[in-house]
Amino acid sequence: MEVAPAALRHARENRTRYVVLGMLSEAPMTGYGLRKAIASSVGHFWRESYGQLYPALRALVAERLVEARATRGGPGRPGASYHVTPRGRAALAAWLALPPALSPPRNEILLKVFFAGIVPPEVTARNLDGVAAQLGAQRAALERIAKVMDAPGGGRHPDARYWRLTLDFGLEFTGVALAWIARAKSVLARADAHPVRRGPAPRGTRTVRLARRAR
Repeated sequence: MEVAPAALRHARENRTRYVVLGMLSEAPMTGYGLRKAIASSVGHFWRESYGQLYPALRALVAERLVEARATRGGPGRPGASYHVTPRGRAALAAWLALPPALSPPRNEILLKVFFAGIVPPEVTARNLDGVAAQLGAQRAALERIAKVMDAPGGGRHPDARYWRLTLDFGLEFTGVALAWIARAKSVLARADAHPVRRGPAPRGTRTVRLARRAR
């Protein structure tokens, strides 16, 4: 098995730091402001662990990639505002130049559809309805963002074109996923109307069949 270069492995294991550097490259923020900014932007497609956020900030400050400046975190509460340094921008640029690591997908609804023959079709149809509701809510949120970006003056930021690309991916992905769910439900409806008696598969046949597909 090919071993990734040490720098690439390090980048894959510490992507929280690059999320932080990327957000701070847009503007200085407090820790709380950083959480809100992540949730309202990259949080739509990148699930960040907020438990790692403050440790990442402390590590970046220690490495002089980020500078902490005293500020007020709220009424009468001292805090810190975090600013990316030139060294931090260089580290972010170096990470952006690395090829992205495509993590193996773990899609629970596909897993349950794959094994859907075990349960009555209405069980899987109900699961698909729940996923469709979640996807519909996500799509509505993305459409609201698109409306703001498409309004006069909404795309003036120099990086707006790149933000829009990620937004378009979300809109297209949810559209394709919702269309797939509609097709899947039609298959389930036919299965419900014409049930097939399920018996045990001959020993090893599914494993062989899947192995052949993977070749």
